[in-house]
Amino acid sequence: MKPYENMDHETLQREYSPSSCIDDIMVFIDQYTEKSAAVRENLKDNIRPNTKYGPEQRSHMDIFVPDGDGPFPVHIFIHGGYWQQLSKEESSFAAENFIDHDIIFIALDYTLAPEANIHEIIDQTRRGIISILKTAPKFNGDPDNITISGSSAGGHLVAEVLSTNWQKYGYKSCPLKGALTMSGVFDLVPLVKTYVNDPLKMTIKDAHTASPINHVPDNCCPIIFTVGQNETSEFHRQTHEYKEACNKKGIPTSYVEMPIVNHFDIVFSLAEKNGALFQAVLKQIKA
Repeated sequence: MKPYENMDHETLQREYSPSSCIDDIMVFIDQYTEKSAAVRENLKDNIRPNTKYGPEQRSHMDIFVPDGDGPFPVHIFIHGGYWQQLSKEESSFAAENFIDHDIIFIALDYTLAPEANIHEIIDQTRRGIISILKTAPKFNGDPDNITISGSSAGGHLVAEVLSTNWQKYGYKSCPLKGALTMSGVFDLVPLVKTYVNDPLKMTIKDAHTASPINHVPDNCCPIIFTVGQNETSEFHRQTHEYKEACNKKGIPTSYVEMPIVNHFDIVFSLAEKNGALFQAVLKQIKA
């Protein structure tokens, strides 16, 4: 049995509530908003805002392109928010750091629950990534050097993208160069009986089908895993369990220890020149 199967409802709720480890979640949401707005202002001559990739209203992305002709490496960030909150508007805080290193940064948006269910969100995100792979040269991007990252629900979506049947889309194998998952959720079954599922309305079957742990790809690009020190035991367990499952498939993985930080401020490491997570992604890009 997995640990969550023996938890009472109150404990389960707390384990899957990242805010249980901090005093005030809005401190971090406000930082996402303010830092992202400042970056968009600083890079107003480098941004291609609201670029469409699909028919849905939120099938769009903000693309930040360095000066010059390229081709530049591309990094795509998929935001968290338990598939029901946040957007690309709060997700460009790291763009300036990537631009400073001549890397295109893309903040990807997707439809939220309850407007979309978990399967629709996964499909939409996958279509967004494939669109970028196929159109990268149009915005001076290098389609052979595209990396992705995601936090929390975004970490889950990164894993789901990696499980794509790439042959279906014309690729012999995973066309991505690398991936980073931050505090991801890879087994959605324990969420079914928590507040998280109120807008998602997942059944056990839905959760099982949408869980990356149940369809680890046979091969894919290297994956970086991380989770903040100040997070619940279930977030730590989920990350290490999925990493081990990838290791058993022979997928190249690494783990970056992130002391002190929590579920919400871990992402700011991507905005720091010497941040451990940015440096890990940079290593993938330069490999």
